[in-house]
Amino acid sequence: MKRLYTLLAGTATVLAANAQISITDSLTVGTIATLLEGIGVTVTNVQVNCPERAMGHFNGSSELAIAQGLVLTSGIADSVAGPVGAFASFGWGNPGDPDLDMDAGNGGLTLDGCALEFDCVPQGDTLLFNFSFGSEEYQEFVGSSFNDAFAIYLSGPGYTPRVNVAAIPGGTIVAINNVNDGTNSAYYHNNETAPSGQFVAYDGFTTNLTAFAVVQPGQSYHFKVVIADMADMVFDSGVFLEAFSFRSPLFTTGVDGATDERFKLAMQGDELLLSGPAGLGAGQPVLVHDMGGSLVFQGLTTGPRTTLAVGGLKQGLYVVHLPGSGLAPQRFVRE
Repeated sequence: MKRLYTLLAGTATVLAANAQISITDSLTVGTIATLLEGIGVTVTNVQVNCPERAMGHFNGSSELAIAQGLVLTSGIADSVAGPVGAFASFGWGNPGDPDLDMDAGNGGLTLDGCALEFDCVPQGDTLLFNFSFGSEEYQEFVGSSFNDAFAIYLSGPGYTPRVNVAAIPGGTIVAINNVNDGTNSAYYHNNETAPSGQFVAYDGFTTNLTAFAVVQPGQSYHFKVVIADMADMVFDSGVFLEAFSFRSPLFTTGVDGATDERFKLAMQGDELLLSGPAGLGAGQPVLVHDMGGSLVFQGLTTGPRTTLAVGGLKQGLYVVHLPGSGLAPQRFVRE
């Protein structure tokens, strides 16, 4: 059995302050829904079944391929921010998750579970969600019973019983023993390999992976994102959900015909002029997706009239979304 270590709250705060990524916990359900929603989906009925400090909003550049989003952990979210030499380990003394007990193997003893659940209605016929799984269990405990695991369970039309849509090819659950330097290594990043990580404390994590599901447009689906320790409550693990990457691509049905007379776009050379309603303030997130639903540009409004430098975009058709504004997505052509 591993020795029990705890990371004091004060230490976690110092690590977060010194790292290039910042982490904010105590999130409202409205903030969570806004960070989840990408193009072509509506998120409702957000429920968090985690200790308050186990989940947070992370933001900033790091060794991760994801710069912003939600992080769910089996410990303290703040402790994720720090050099790889820091030790992210905290035991809450809570039970795990019955679905992970069934799917992760090793006798099915999960502990310190953290689950985020929500409903959504896709407007296209697919759903996608970008994520990365990381852990302090790497590298020492690969192949052991300490097989911390993660899943995104989908239920609804066509998914009864629930299905883990975050499994890697072959239906394999993302867990310590299934993704590492020796197994499915194409999906894995060793954060201890020189140069060692400076901004993420976990010793290893997956590449930026994508959950994928074929769905029925306009129908309601339920998601459960869950992570837990296996066999003991120390050596934390976490999952990073990329902000605004939960999406239903627009080349399918519905959304690409949306219009909203309060929100207009016009190209002026390499700049995109966004004209919104008079009440549109500064600091509103602006997301630009390609027609496959991938986020290719993000910025902030400066007021009802905002100019965005989109010269780096290739020629093609794009969609602009202002999450949380109540404005329908709009299309523009980059010529």
